[in-house]
Amino acid sequence: MSGAPVMRPVRLAVVLEQEIHQGGGYQQSVNAARLVMRLPRDLAEPVFLTLHEGNLAALERHGIRASHLRVSAAARVLARIEHEWPNLHGPCRTLAGGAALEAQLSRRGIDLVYFLSPSLLARHLDTLNYITTVWDLCHRDEPEFPEVRRGREFEQRESVYHSILPRATAVLVDSEAGRYNVVRRYGVDAWRTHVMPFSPAAAQDISDEAYQAGFFDVKERYGLAGDYVFYPAQFWPHKNHVYLLEGLQRLEQLHGHRLGAVFSGGDKGNLAFVKAKAEKLGLADRVRFAGFVPDGQMPYFYRQSVALVMPTYFGPTNLPPLEAFANSVPVLYPDKPGLREQVGDAALLMDLRRPDSMARHLADLMASPGLRARLVAAGHAKLARHSDEDRLATLRAIVEDFRRRRAAWR
Repeated sequence: MSGAPVMRPVRLAVVLEQEIHQGGGYQQSVNAARLVMRLPRDLAEPVFLTLHEGNLAALERHGIRASHLRVSAAARVLARIEHEWPNLHGPCRTLAGGAALEAQLSRRGIDLVYFLSPSLLARHLDTLNYITTVWDLCHRDEPEFPEVRRGREFEQRESVYHSILPRATAVLVDSEAGRYNVVRRYGVDAWRTHVMPFSPAAAQDISDEAYQAGFFDVKERYGLAGDYVFYPAQFWPHKNHVYLLEGLQRLEQLHGHRLGAVFSGGDKGNLAFVKAKAEKLGLADRVRFAGFVPDGQMPYFYRQSVALVMPTYFGPTNLPPLEAFANSVPVLYPDKPGLREQVGDAALLMDLRRPDSMARHLADLMASPGLRARLVAAGHAKLARHSDEDRLATLRAIVEDFRRRRAAWR
């Protein structure tokens, strides 16, 4: 009696497109790549690829040996054309994009491509199958913001998602809310849509001994006389830094507390506006702009802060609340659908129409050590509900299902 046929491992291309300075997107891509490394080698043979040579050394520090994937000049030109005319169809797409990309992947013997972040490249694959990732659909949730309107960005995203999602072997989303939106808006079968919750960056898992060994005083480094709240976010309009500044002003006016703020992240066109707002509100002497902060330094900014305050409009999930939970720091987060479900009872929810709601929460937090302790404990519990073992099981099931199907042809 013969047993089941032995199937060869899936040759899995793992594509990281985010640059190291792109903040949470890069961190989440690295987390996903580290998860792939834990797949059994008799199931998957991963080949890690990145579009940016500058990522290679950083990935090596995470134990990921990657190669540089060179996207052709023709493909880059095509992407620029499609940005202007997102409904473009015809053979030029396959010739300029798919043929060049698939030729590189085919030479490596690739069976399946896993895009760790939302990717235009998936649109140009002709014969190769792929797993794609959707972090958010905020161009549909919050279409007012310039970053999802200018340059026909909205139309481009719609065209790309309608093209790549229905053809995907699997679509990975961040939450049940994300799954619902993908299925409802783009007609993807629910069984091909899988929830892969975000996880904190690896650098946040730091022991007390390691923390003390590399310790530096954030307030001393940045010349802050008093305590501060922390907000790590690129300076996009949707990140809503101005709300935080207005909340600090209301905190002083209504409750008599003079708190500062430390912002980290790169300029995406809104930094000058935020700085001008800080000047106008009389907060410039206690607001600091740290720019890009390396992974290993982030725990110091979190742990020395009064709280993470993240008044973003975009969701349904974000990485900083999870990093704050990992660092035992209270979280203030928007009271919006999807976002409130991410944090549950582990955060104080802000009304984004009323900066005084932020002020009230901060005043309560500063007056009550018990409230702080409750939030920290709830944050730890929230993290424990989604383990890497659960994420790994989801990814493994997707690859196993594909391998069974892949065995049906040469």
